[in-house]
Parts: sequence; C-alpha cells; structure tokens
Amino acid sequence: MLIMRVIVVFLFLFLIVNVFGQQKIQGRISTDGISLSDVNVSNLSSGVNTFTNKNGQYIVIAKPKDELKFTHIGMDTILILIEDVTSILNLKMQPKVEELDEVVLTEKIGKQKRLAIDYFTDPTIVNTSFGYISPATIAYHLKVIDGSEFMSGSDLLSAIASRRSGIRVGTYLDNNGVSTRTLFLRGMGSVGQKSSALFEVDGNIFIDSPVWIDISIVQRVAIIPGLQAVWRYGHIASGGVVIINTKNGVHGLREENSLKRYDQARLRNNYVNEKVLSDIEKEEDLPTYMRSLNSSINLKDALNVYEEYSALFSSSPHFYIDSYNLFYEKFGINAADNIIESSFRRFKNNPVWLKALAYYYESQNRFEKAHELYEKIFVLRPDYAQSYLDISRSYRNLNNPESSISFLARHKFLIEEGYFKGESDDFETLIKKETDNLILSNNFLNNEVVENEILNTRLVFEWNDSEAEFNLQFVNPNNQYFNWNHRLENIPDRIMQEKKLGFSITDFEVDETLLGKWQVNVTYFGNKQLTPTYLKTTIYRNYNTVNQTKEIKVFRLDVNGANQHLFGFNVIRQLSKSK
Repeated sequence: MLIMRVIVVFLFLFLIVNVFGQQKIQGRISTDGISLSDVNVSNLSSGVNTFTNKNGQYIVIAKPKDELKFTHIGMDTILILIEDVTSILNLKMQPKVEELDEVVLTEKIGKQKRLAIDYFTDPTIVNTSFGYISPATIAYHLKVIDGSEFMSGSDLLSAIASRRSGIRVGTYLDNNGVSTRTLFLRGMGSVGQKSSALFEVDGNIFIDSPVWIDISIVQRVAIIPGLQAVWRYGHIASGGVVIINTKNGVHGLREENSLKRYDQARLRNNYVNEKVLSDIEKEEDLPTYMRSLNSSINLKDALNVYEEYSALFSSSPHFYIDSYNLFYEKFGINAADNIIESSFRRFKNNPVWLKALAYYYESQNRFEKAHELYEKIFVLRPDYAQSYLDISRSYRNLNNPESSISFLARHKFLIEEGYFKGESDDFETLIKKETDNLILSNNFLNNEVVENEILNTRLVFEWNDSEAEFNLQFVNPNNQYFNWNHRLENIPDRIMQEKKLGFSITDFEVDETLLGKWQVNVTYFGNKQLTPTYLKTTIYRNYNTVNQTKEIKVFRLDVNGANQHLFGFNVIRQLSKSK
C-alpha cells in the first residue's frame, strides 16, 4: 500500500508539472563575447519557434521536460532540456569546425591500442574477437554492463536480464529435445528476432549459454543487437550476441613485461604546470558582501553588514545561503539559523537552492536539518531519480538503514514500471554501489571478522545546479593529472541523460597503486543563470567495510575560467579488520 501511495503521489505531481508548469524562458546567446542575432530557438515539444534579436536576446514559453533547440548558420547546435527551475538560459554557441586529423610529433597511438590502454578506466569498453569496441566507437546502440553491477551469487542469465531493458530469460529445445535456458534480446516474441542470443566469452564462441560462469569473475558484459551482430558473426548471430569479458581473460594493455596497468597520467605525460589560484586570490574574487562579512569584528558588526547588503540582494537566494555559512563559521549555530529562518520563504520551493543549503547542513553534521530539506526536494521533484538516492542517503545519515534501503527499492520498482523516462548506465551503477555499500558497511550479510588490506578511497561529487559546467582535475603524488570534463560542448549526451533522468552526481575510485598526497582542483565555467554553483564532495575511506568513514566538504564555485584548488587527501596502506 505504501508503494502504491508513492506512485499515486508521483503521478499526480508529474501531471501538475506537465499540464500547468508552463514558464517563460529568456536569455542571451553569444559567441566569443559577441551577441548573436537570428539564432533559431525552437521548442521541439510544442513546435513554437522564435529568433534572437540584434542583442542576442530571446523569450520562449516552455514547460518542464520540453526540449529547446538552438541553431545558427556556422554554429554547433545546442539542445537544452527545460527543468522546473529554468527561467534564464544564457548560452555561448561554438563555431562549427571541421576537425582535421591530429598531427602528433611523438609516437602515434592507434585506436585499438588506445582502447586497450583505457580498458581498465573506461567501463564502457569491451574486448571482442574482432577488437575493442565501446559506444563511442561504433555506429549502433551498444549496451555495456560493468561487472560491479552484479550481486555476488546471482544467476548469470537473470543478472544480465535484470540490468538492461529488452532482455529476457527464456528456454529453447536443443537438438536432443532438452530444454535449455538462454537469453533473448528484445523479447522472445519480437518480429524477426525469435532466435536466442549467441555468446562470446573471452574470445570463444558458444551457442549454449555459459551458465557455468561464476558471476563474481565477470568483468564486463556487452549486448550487440541482431542486425549488427550478423555483420560481425554471420547468420548464427541473428538473435544478437552477448559478449562476456571475465577477470581471468586477457583484456586491456599492461605495461611491458609487467602485470601492472598503464598509469593514465604517466602515459599521457600529463604534468601539472598551470597556475592554481592561491587562497589570497580566491579571497579577492569573493563578492563584496562575503568579504565584508568575513572582515566583521563581532556579531553586531556582521549583522549591520548583513542588513546593508540584504536590501541589494533580496532576490538572490545564494546571498542568504552564503551568509548562513559565514555566520555559522564565525558566530555559531543560533546566529546562522536566524539568517535562514528570516529568509527561507524566498527559496523554500526552489530545489536548486534547497539542495545547496542541505549540502552545508550535511557538511556541518546537521543531518536532521538536511533531512527536512531532502524531504521537501523529494515532494518537489518526485520524477527526479536522484530524489530517491538523496532521501535514502539522508536516512542513512540518521542511522536508519532500513528506511534507506527501502527508498532504493522504490526507485528500482519505479524504473521497472517505466515511471522514469530516460536511461543512464552511470546512475544505475551509482545506485548499485549505494545498495551494495549499505549492505556491506552495515554488516547485513555476516558476522565474520576478516583481515584485509584496505586501499579503497572513493570520491563522490554532486552539484546543486544541473546547468553547471566545470572541469575536475585529479593530481597524483607524482604531480601528474587526470581531467573529468562536465561541459555541454564536450559531453552533450551525458548532460541530456542527467536532465532526463534527473541526477547531478558522479564518483571516482582513487588508483590504489599510487600512495601519497593527492590533490583535487576545479575549473568552473559557470551556469546558464549566472549564479554560483555549490559542489558537494563526499570522501569515503575504507570504502565497503564496517570501518568506512566519510567526510563531506562543500565548495562555492563562482570564479569563471580559473583553476582552483579544492582539497587534498592521502592514500595510505593500512591493515584493517572488517566484519
């Protein structure tokens, strides 16, 4: 009954949003700082079109989940999915460039070698009998499942079918009349797709299902649809191919005469030599009200500064959130809470700003206060997948693992019932990690004491504004770096996935082979509302054990285009007892 009530509420709120949620969207389009006129702004959902004026400005009516298309001769097309908080969309269009083959003066690395090197760090790459492939290198839709998504002890066929839609476990009669379990892609009754799947395991072809494989040794699984599979494997693959890479197979390129994987940073010779903003420079770039509050001698002085600036920033929720945090750090809880109590009405229905405040509450271990906000966000955004993840983790912070796991189960149920539009392997993997971690770290499975070497450091990054664009830089103890880019011009498909499903989160597990001091930097490129973005980082140590710890940090991103230091952490070798 509880789940049914959740579904009813979900559908009711979803209906309200989609029928009555029309809103005015406005903004300015530019390129290289110059206003761009005659940009065609098209609402693909309603069919309404408009154009930017000579100042690059436009106004268009849309509702949440509508898709806006921005086109101009000589410019790359931009697609934006409208959300419940979208009102301003300032966009920078990029000239359309025909890229020439890169001229490299050092040794050229072929595509297959590059994929082999990246195999261990890119979970979308799979090794096949005809070479390495990934969704980025082939023209058809390739489904890839990372082995971490499978529960230990699960049945292989059922586990594969449960991780991706359109895959069913069924039976067929072999030549001896024996009923055999196998997989059918796109359903057993699909027109032209009644054949069972063919299997490839570490380069070996099998007609019968490899049910003997222990799921714990599965590294990666890929699904090739029938039509594309026939081209590679012949008519025998008309039912599609299921490719299985095991941990025992020979996959990925390793360093010469060694079992050690290639270090990505060393391979690319990525040494950090660019300038990183100093603390003094970051202080200078703060808005005037933050600098004035920071320099306040006492609470009375700070309140006078706050009152002076509140008249200027009364329509800016980030002013109150910034003030709350500064008052909390300098003058304590009571003074900070007074700031929020007097201003909360200004943003109580805005999930973007509620989430920013919740981040600060969590970093201050005020988990009850954070939970209140996540409940509000859940009501405001029942069609956002992350609402379920956020409320689940919030219950966990309150030492209520039973409620925590129930919300993860609800999310899975709604996915299976088709209430969430969109699909993301990345988010599904995050949910799987959260579920597994909840079980393991709460010792739900057993009471045995095990001695093991703990090296797992996991970093989880979340941002309150889905329009935020930034680059994360991870610098290893050898001063070499790896970048993760979250920009519309670089990963438009990923950002569209985030908006359709409703999540703003990513995670990284630190390379345990490099012990010592790590650094994390960020370069911020703004958002479309021209407001600050708040980035939450959760640092897990001894991950997936009962000795797991976590530290939550929040960063205000406002300075555009400068590389800034966020935080550092140590990766050390330690022997731990876990239950």
